[in-house]
Amino acid sequence: MKMKTRWHMHFSVIIAPFSIPLAAGAYWLWLHQMLILWLAASTILAAGWWLVNQRLNRLNLQLELLDISTTVEKTTQNKLAYKQIEQISVLRRNSNPDLASSQFYMQTLLEVMQSVAEQYYPQRKDALLEIKIPYLLKVIEMLAQELRVNLSENVPGSHIFSLNDIARGHKLVNRGRELYRLFRIVSAGLDPVSAMIRELKILTTDSLLAHSTDDLKRWLIDAYIKKIGYYAIELYSGSLVLDNDIFAKATRPSQQELDKIKHRESAVSTEPFRIMVVGQTNAGKSSLINALFGAKKAETNATPTTEGITSYLLERPGLETAIILDCEGYGSDDCQRSFAKASEEIIRSDIILLAISATNAAREPDKKMLQAIQNCFAAKGKNSLPPVVVALTHIDQLRPLREWHPPYDVMNPCGAKAQAIRLMMDTLTKELGLNIDQIAPVNLNPGFEYNVEEGLIPAIFQQLEQAKQVRYLRCLKEYHKEDHWRRLWKQSKRAGQFIAKKGFSTFDKSSVALSGDAVQGGESPLTNPAC
Repeated sequence: MKMKTRWHMHFSVIIAPFSIPLAAGAYWLWLHQMLILWLAASTILAAGWWLVNQRLNRLNLQLELLDISTTVEKTTQNKLAYKQIEQISVLRRNSNPDLASSQFYMQTLLEVMQSVAEQYYPQRKDALLEIKIPYLLKVIEMLAQELRVNLSENVPGSHIFSLNDIARGHKLVNRGRELYRLFRIVSAGLDPVSAMIRELKILTTDSLLAHSTDDLKRWLIDAYIKKIGYYAIELYSGSLVLDNDIFAKATRPSQQELDKIKHRESAVSTEPFRIMVVGQTNAGKSSLINALFGAKKAETNATPTTEGITSYLLERPGLETAIILDCEGYGSDDCQRSFAKASEEIIRSDIILLAISATNAAREPDKKMLQAIQNCFAAKGKNSLPPVVVALTHIDQLRPLREWHPPYDVMNPCGAKAQAIRLMMDTLTKELGLNIDQIAPVNLNPGFEYNVEEGLIPAIFQQLEQAKQVRYLRCLKEYHKEDHWRRLWKQSKRAGQFIAKKGFSTFDKSSVALSGDAVQGGESPLTNPAC
């Protein structure tokens, strides 16, 4: 049972018989012929409490002591030291010391510190003195801070009363006790009956509170010893750190690794997206690039003019910086040839922007191109494919031809034109294995552009998260490649310097040895042709 609970029980038992003035209550009970009933009930209550108290004493309930084992680092020496502290606590709190004596505190302090010191320095004659001054001051500082916090937060008026006020209050309490003792003696001669009742009350109260007072005393002793033991373990175990701010920084190897990661992350974040624009011949790739820039960047002649790869720098809000790579158009016969030319750039792309003409029914070249991209990434051991966004061009040429009244709601098509566009989008999702949100129907005729800003750009933005992952893995591989060659160059440079240094050192030693031999022989080999 907790000590606080027992105090409440004692207080309740003490205050219950005196809740009603004894004389008036007894007179009232006698008038109503209930005095005998009240006496019987009081007797039963007292007997019941006596039985409960006897039962509690026989159970020998353990006192809820302070537990600081969880705050001590779990090492073998720390465990042995804490075991010694607990043994000292058991002996001290069962010896009923005088807590008003300063000798008890000093002896206990030295005993605990000596016991802990011997666990860490068993071979030292004066283990107690194995204390470094800065660490001792640190412990004093920690203890003072803990006392300050406990006093300011738990002791009423501690921030108001001075030491002089406390000393005067202690004198007043002692004088009050003497006056109260004198009052008891005088009142015993003037009113013996009241004095006898009062003395019986004091005797009963003292006997009931004696056990709880003893528990409080033993708890204070245990807390004092364990607190000293905790700080002694911190002091002698070497785990105490003078500057707590050191833990706010990473260790040097970890900080170097963090700097390396931050540098890499920064390099990745500044790396532009690489958007590869592919499509069949006359699918509208050049017009698509011009629409993305809002200006004429690529040629839009009827005959294809893009040979190999042409790159453009695109900067627009939300997309950061992007490099647009215009791939040469392909047909049904030269798909593999076109892919072979662009494979090195495709493997380094983060987004594939596929231009498909709504008027061209040949889907096999587009399927072959997407399959070639997948096979190329698989052959390179890359599991993260760049996302594909389809720009469905020439939608204005779908039937009915003369109808062109944008915008069109392709998600809920109503008119014939909108239904034709949606049918073409559904066909692409089935044949190419894409999702509907990866397809943006657009019109790229100059001056009549439609759904580029409203549909195509949002479709690209929707794939940016996956594109960022592809970009990160691409940069990570290139970073490791650069780091590999940088380290190899650094190692080769150092090895060359070491070999050169050793070579010069050997040459100097051999020169010295030859000079010494020449001096001993009296002639130099360089001046004696016979040699």
